[in-house]
Amino acid sequence: MKKQILAAAVAGAFAVPALAAADSSVTLFGTMQTQVVYHDAEDLTGDDAGFRMHDAGGVGDPGDGANPNRIGVRVAHDLGGGLTGLAKIEQNVTSTRGFDSGVDEDDDGELSLGSGARDVYVGLDTDFGTFLAGRMATPFNTAGKDPLNATFMQARNNWGRTSPLGGLGNGSYVDRALAYGNDFGPVSFLGAVVMDNEDDSNSAFSARLSFDAGPAEIYGAFTNADDHSLVFGEGDNDGDAQLMKIGVDWSDGPFRVVAEIDDVEVIEDGAAGGVDHNSYFVSGTYTMGRNDFVLNVGFTDHDNDAEDLNISAAVKHNLSNRVMAYAGLAYVDEDDGDNSEDGFAVGGGMRVSF
Repeated sequence: MKKQILAAAVAGAFAVPALAAADSSVTLFGTMQTQVVYHDAEDLTGDDAGFRMHDAGGVGDPGDGANPNRIGVRVAHDLGGGLTGLAKIEQNVTSTRGFDSGVDEDDDGELSLGSGARDVYVGLDTDFGTFLAGRMATPFNTAGKDPLNATFMQARNNWGRTSPLGGLGNGSYVDRALAYGNDFGPVSFLGAVVMDNEDDSNSAFSARLSFDAGPAEIYGAFTNADDHSLVFGEGDNDGDAQLMKIGVDWSDGPFRVVAEIDDVEVIEDGAAGGVDHNSYFVSGTYTMGRNDFVLNVGFTDHDNDAEDLNISAAVKHNLSNRVMAYAGLAYVDEDDGDNSEDGFAVGGGMRVSF
């Protein structure tokens, strides 16, 4: 009798969580990648040529940044009436340090809180669109349009596209964002406000509008972050930050072509340097069976007469929809108007997702 009572109690204890989970889903997901690359970019970086093992990086950059490695949890709760509660937390991982992002933003020997975070937000999915609040990428970010993104051949780390720019550009994240997205027939809209906790009048605005034109997606994006403390630091530092983009993603059968033009200006008041350039990016992919053959060409024209050229070519072999191996090469030429320096990298890697 005691055994029967105990069994009933155990069954009852697990019945409520099981019932609660009937209208909820929790998904654990992640990606890991490692690559072996021969770098010959002494003119660009001053480093000796040689083989390196790392996660992503770029030509002459055998680092573990800008990689696809992550682990995260995605939650969806069906609230009824067409409402779904959302939550997501996603953290960087490297194949050399695990969850340690290796970023010391305070120069004090300790990692800054959140330095390894990707998407971290809560939200609500409704019949009128999706609302999100937290840490996320801006609508300007189209890093995934590059078929070689998050490898050593990625254009955004080789001056072939706009770089992450601390969250404003391709492939990074910003804190304290409020976002809304929805589809209106063939038109998709994604907009975000990035709040500035130091001065809410300096909040940044970002938006992307996409048009489904049959075999092609045509899109444009804009970001304004003037005087934002996430860009120019806290205190009285001010400046101008505007980014604009137009692009097209066309595919037909085994062929895919992506083309983008970026116009970027991030200039701090009273400070030398900054970022002021136009980037032009074209990517072509031909798929044959499980293999994708990719050719990327990117060109960045700086306002100070400097120019950067990036050419990358690769073959990606999809062992399954979760496992991919790749090999290729990337070339970078940097011309500052007086001198031209170049470098290349050749290698391959493997990516596993779950």
